Amino acid sequence: MRIALAQLNFTVGAFERNFAKMEASVARASAAAADLVVFSELATTGYPPRDLLTHPRFIDLNLGLLDRVAALSTARLAILVGFVDRNPSSDGKSLFNAVALCHSGRVADRRYKLLLPTYDVFDEDRLLRAGRPRGPDGTRRPAARREHLRGRVE
Repeated sequence: MRIALAQLNFTVGAFERNFAKMEASVARASAAAADLVVFSELATTGYPPRDLLTHPRFIDLNLGLLDRVAALSTARLAILVGFVDRNPSSDGKSLFNAVALCHSGRVADRRYKLLLPTYDVFDEDRLLRAGRPRGPDGTRRPAARREHLRGRVE
């Protein structure tokens, strides 16, 4: 498997500019016969988005960009990209720090960050909900299995 790591400097809120960088990276990865392109955490929004996460339009633009990035994926080239996802339930905070697996032009799967940093300049848990561990088949792991994760800094 050939993996293209696209460690880029995304600008917070510059959706068009960030998409142009991602599109160029996907084209380079495709030309190099990569199987997977990996973008950074919150690549769609830029990092850290902070209080911009309280604006519904910002979240909509981020999700629109995710769809555009997914459309760049093919059956031969998958994409992993960080984004902000809405919490579909009324349980907890309304947003997740997420990663999407894009394949064949669509979002094939998504996972949510488990451990949100709360030290130094990081305040992710103020606006984002922590995900729950899931196995490779998508099922949630039992709570006892999660105990070893407590206290670790991600």
